[in-house]
Amino acid sequence: MLDMNDIAVDPETVANRHRLAALRSFAIDGVDDRKPFDDIARMAATLTGQPIAIVSVVESERQWFLARHGLELAETPIEQSICRHIIHLDSVSVIEDTRTDPRTRENPLCLGDQGIQFYAGAPLVTDTGQRLGALAVLGHAPSSLTGFQTELLEMLARQVMAQLNLRRALRRSEMMRREVDHRVKNSLQSVAAMTRIQARAVTSDEAREALENVSRRINTVAALNQQMYRSGSDREALMQPFMSSIFDLMRDGLPDRITLSVDVDEITLDSRKAGAVAVIVNEFVTNSVKHAFNEEAGTVTVSLKNRPGNEIELICRDDGPGLGEVLPSDRLGLAIIDSAIDQLNAVKTDMEGPGHGIRVILRP
Repeated sequence: MLDMNDIAVDPETVANRHRLAALRSFAIDGVDDRKPFDDIARMAATLTGQPIAIVSVVESERQWFLARHGLELAETPIEQSICRHIIHLDSVSVIEDTRTDPRTRENPLCLGDQGIQFYAGAPLVTDTGQRLGALAVLGHAPSSLTGFQTELLEMLARQVMAQLNLRRALRRSEMMRREVDHRVKNSLQSVAAMTRIQARAVTSDEAREALENVSRRINTVAALNQQMYRSGSDREALMQPFMSSIFDLMRDGLPDRITLSVDVDEITLDSRKAGAVAVIVNEFVTNSVKHAFNEEAGTVTVSLKNRPGNEIELICRDDGPGLGEVLPSDRLGLAIIDSAIDQLNAVKTDMEGPGHGIRVILRP
């Protein structure tokens, strides 16, 4: 029987496997904006006085260049990579004359008058010690670096890694945000679906109406979550598309005799304020549809406008004869409006007729 302990494991192979796994985690081949890396390569060439600078990525079968200055070549076979010889080292490696160094003297890139005759590279090292490639400068004649130039090359290599770390962190943050958004959306959809099922099953008109109100409020929260996801922010919402989605949901549940008129400026609010505005609008429209029109045709108007002094004005009004008597079951909606206004630290005034209306002023 084969004893697993008898199987030889090449430490170099295992180490390279870990290195390549770390390299994949940075998804460097997916980097679209390479200008910051090109700028670093150009600066490295300028500060060292060499005509060529590269940011190399060393894979298993090839070496390719995330950035390059003074070089048209985009990649090489791994056998022709000079960087592969130095990435395991801890500091800048200098090959003053590649024609005499055993690592490079037979490299096709180093042959001929226009071949690479000078090389200096600083390894790109992750926080866990894995080596991804190098920031290197190259020349067509034997040369050397001063101590100061060596320090600059090391510093610029750290800047390359800082850029790569930042981009990986942002990508992971976006992946996490998408996962959270997906789970929140699914949860809200499940709760809304159960609420609708319960609303159809109950026999009490009051209970059915309460469940329908809950469903509308869940839809408002779902619309806010979706808008924040689309805007790429977990703190702010663009009010035009956000309110548009809220109004679309409302229109689906309005009787044909009710018209909803909307006018929203280009306004950005933090998510807390955006949610509070949506709650006010949702409750006002719900109350108006239920009480203001006495089964007659009518219009509910909502506007959200910029005002002088960085103030924002929300107006909700209907053109019905009035709300009439407020029943105990309706007081919850009015209390929710007042609570949302308190949350906004806003000022509400009732508007004179015809119809019923409120003006809410949001101050900076």
